[in-house]
Amino acid sequence: MRHKIDLHGLPHDEAVKRVENELINISLSKFWEVEIITGNSKPMKDKIIKEVLDPMDFFYYLPHTNNGVILVIQDKLLASS
Repeated sequence: MRHKIDLHGLPHDEAVKRVENELINISLSKFWEVEIITGNSKPMKDKIIKEVLDPMDFFYYLPHTNNGVILVIQDKLLASS
């Protein structure tokens, strides 16, 4: 199931907390994929990656077709396909 977390209008620290809480809850389900909508803010994207995704070992990628999102996936193998 694909989920969306829209961070538009949130301060960066609040955005980090929201992503962390929602990803933890979503990751408890069996099949999932999450689209984190960051907009074009590179600092916000970097903060989400550095403070949530990397420390918690989530698999993610930045699609070259849309600079305003981070896609988080359940399985690393899906990222390479």
